[in-house]
Amino acid sequence: MKTFYRYFLDSPKTLTLFVLTLLAFAFNYWASSTLTASYVESKFPVPYHVAQLSFSAEKLKGWYATLQELGTFDVYLLTQHIDSLFILSVLLLHCFALVLISRLFTANSRGRKIMVVCALISAIAPISDQLENLVSYVMLANPADFADALAYIYSSFAATKFAFFVFAYIVAPLGLIVGVISRIINRSKQALQTQPLIAER
Repeated sequence: MKTFYRYFLDSPKTLTLFVLTLLAFAFNYWASSTLTASYVESKFPVPYHVAQLSFSAEKLKGWYATLQELGTFDVYLLTQHIDSLFILSVLLLHCFALVLISRLFTANSRGRKIMVVCALISAIAPISDQLENLVSYVMLANPADFADALAYIYSSFAATKFAFFVFAYIVAPLGLIVGVISRIINRSKQALQTQPLIAER
């Protein structure tokens, strides 16, 4: 983690980060759209967040049984595969976007360091999402009779994921606002410092 922290304090270059963020956004948009379409096609009985935060083995088993009755269980399994692509897109987008925002702050400043730390912390969301996915594969391998404890583990990872999604979506606009203000203040200070030199000439 320290290696990533030190690297992102000064690298990649701002222009490269901007391009990477745009590419990550495009990837995320595609992955999100594809995931949503597949989820709708699977005809899962409830919205994904309801299932993920249910903490109920009984409910999950009932929803899986419904998919089997509808003949869309395999479509839902494919949706889980697509979800892994979405998770990767989120990891890239959160990281590149927050590191890009950190560039609004001067090198070695507290603001830049905080934003880089936030970028690394934001990775907890996609990591938790993938762990949730792995647990779901275990449940889907035996949809009618998986261990009830798995539902609690599954929903706990989901709750962690959503919490850190919120973290990223709060930190990004706040960092952007504070970064822009910081840049304006620094430019004003630089302008004031150059005025005496102009007057002396």
